[in-house]
Amino acid sequence: MNGKIALRGVDGIIVTSESDQEVKALLLPYTVVRDARGLVCKEGNAPYSCSVEQLQKVIKKGGAFFAKVTIKDGVAVQIEDISER
Repeated sequence: MNGKIALRGVDGIIVTSESDQEVKALLLPYTVVRDARGLVCKEGNAPYSCSVEQLQKVIKKGGAFFAKVTIKDGVAVQIEDISER
């Protein structure tokens, strides 16, 4: 699902699509975060990878991001193609 990411509670996100459909998903330690632009993840080589904690920290600071989020059984398995739109 593609959409805007917002934090929901301590371990969750809400992904809101352009058609205003909201999907809730859990963030787990094994959720893969890939950031080709370096907006959230900045270490290593592109595409950058980082932890869920790094993603949460940036969003808490007021970052509004759009991304492709792969959700399986209510869990965000992968977050990629992060942009500010």
